[in-house]
Amino acid sequence: MTELELQIPFSGIDPKGKMKFGVLLEMFQEMADVDASKFGLSVRQTLDNDITWVLRNYRVSLERYPCKDDKALKIKTWHEPYRKLFSLRSFRLWNAAGEYLGEASTWWVLLDVVKMRPMRLDRNDLYSFEAEKVLDEFPPEVKIPELTTPQIEEMWKVRWQDLDVNDHTNHAVYFNWALDTVPFEVPELLSPMLVEGEFLHPVPRVRVKAQTEEVPNDTGREFLHSLRTEDGTLEYAKFHSLWR
Repeated sequence: MTELELQIPFSGIDPKGKMKFGVLLEMFQEMADVDASKFGLSVRQTLDNDITWVLRNYRVSLERYPCKDDKALKIKTWHEPYRKLFSLRSFRLWNAAGEYLGEASTWWVLLDVVKMRPMRLDRNDLYSFEAEKVLDEFPPEVKIPELTTPQIEEMWKVRWQDLDVNDHTNHAVYFNWALDTVPFEVPELLSPMLVEGEFLHPVPRVRVKAQTEEVPNDTGREFLHSLRTEDGTLEYAKFHSLWR
């Protein structure tokens, strides 16, 4: 388990004084890398053995959205095995004053980059199956309904700086594409308090079509998002966001 306090950068604040969602995800990535490095399980370390981590599911659930007045975030992270195939990495976050802000859960698979297939964690010497067991009950798996009637559609270009060490688009970029494809007034007035993602295929250096559909919700604005190839034939990822 690792716990650190990270300053919210000035560039990580949007025009309304709220923390940019992608910057929050980048903080989670930094925390995960620090914690995984203790076990020899960071991406840079596993790649030496022709193995890498692949993200499958992500959920961020916030009690209060971080803002500039929080100044810094205290983040705690740990990992534990889930169904012998997934590594469940969890996060908890507080502001500098100790106010609890929310949590995140991420599900990862170890991928053999030579054979291009997932590896069972209980049969891999790299992954310690004595990993920390913190949660009494695992969070529910992410299951996102299919988007059927897109109301907004935008094209995004994968830039060189969007790529990670696996030469694929970093997962934080996926979220940015999805959350930026909402009506203009939504981020002006509301914050994404619940965001879920299912990652289906890696995105190489291509153009990506982002589609968004609003669904009824009495407590806020709720959306389904889909990221697809330019011709729409392959779905890279799908997301669900609830704004309040």
